Amino acid sequence: MRITAITPMKNEGPFMLEWLVYHRLIGFNDFIVFTNDCTDGTEMMAERLDEMGLIRHLPNPSIFNRGKGGHHWAAMRYVNAMQRPRRSDWHANFDIDEFWCIHVGDGTLEALFNAMPEAEVISACQFDFGTNGIDRFDPDKLQMEQFTQSIYRTNRELGVDRRRGLKSLVHRDTPIKAVGNHIPVIEPETEVRHYNGNGVRVPNDLLQTGEKSFTQSTMGLDMVQLNHYALRAADNFFVKVDRGNANHHVERQEMVRHWARYFDKYEHNDVKDTAIQRHIPAVKEGITELLKDPELGALYKASVAWHLDAADGLREQRNYVHLMKRMNDIREKRTTEAAKAAEAQHGINTATTE
Repeated sequence: MRITAITPMKNEGPFMLEWLVYHRLIGFNDFIVFTNDCTDGTEMMAERLDEMGLIRHLPNPSIFNRGKGGHHWAAMRYVNAMQRPRRSDWHANFDIDEFWCIHVGDGTLEALFNAMPEAEVISACQFDFGTNGIDRFDPDKLQMEQFTQSIYRTNRELGVDRRRGLKSLVHRDTPIKAVGNHIPVIEPETEVRHYNGNGVRVPNDLLQTGEKSFTQSTMGLDMVQLNHYALRAADNFFVKVDRGNANHHVERQEMVRHWARYFDKYEHNDVKDTAIQRHIPAVKEGITELLKDPELGALYKASVAWHLDAADGLREQRNYVHLMKRMNDIREKRTTEAAKAAEAQHGINTATTE
């Protein structure tokens, strides 16, 4: 069985190996990686991993449209000109900050497929993890080790019926018109067996309309969730901001406002979730093995050093000083809100027991 992962990358060198080893561990065995305009050595790491037979590395076609963004869209247009995803038993498009976290069986894709034997499309909700209050980038720790505080599991707890982004595993027999970034584009008036993360079949019209997110009535996290480390540490977030949005250009004067909104959207540290951590020993072992390759090891070390230096430099810049202040304001607001919610809940529990 071939299970293909498709992802674009830019300046993700320190995080590439954890993402790759983890997803190989749970059952992905074919990787198509696009890179564009990297300055931290990501593309050289990808080249070496390609030479080692672990991924297929391609330059993102967006490099021929420089300055106009649309990196995800360019990659998807190219993917749809390829036969490989359609010939794979399953394929999925997802980003390097997203991890398929499977709760059934041994936590592998095989266990997930066995639990949903009728599924043609399985859509997992993004499950957002905040910064855990971590500011400094620590390359000696995995993301799944450091970032354990996440958004509430249901929108009822969150207090608003928030749309949660999704990514999809698509079976080769699914009658698709095109490979999609979030969900496949299906042929009109076709019936597709589409399941959510609870193993519950969702209305087929979601695929027909191209819906890219779930709300409370359609979402589920019980069998599979997509751990989303959109922020990581504050240092990493700064480097992400400096790298820029993959699809939309942000004017310089709008930088702080735009990225503060982004931070506010994803800085959720509401509950603790460590389900993915059962894989930590195997992931660490896999990374250690990869780093035994002298060339890959040197490239990885250089990329980590680049990120540490870049973060230090950005912290001194005026816009990033302002952004950090906005980030801390958001953190303080969230902490206050959480304390009030806990106090209110305590009051309810006390009243119930009296």
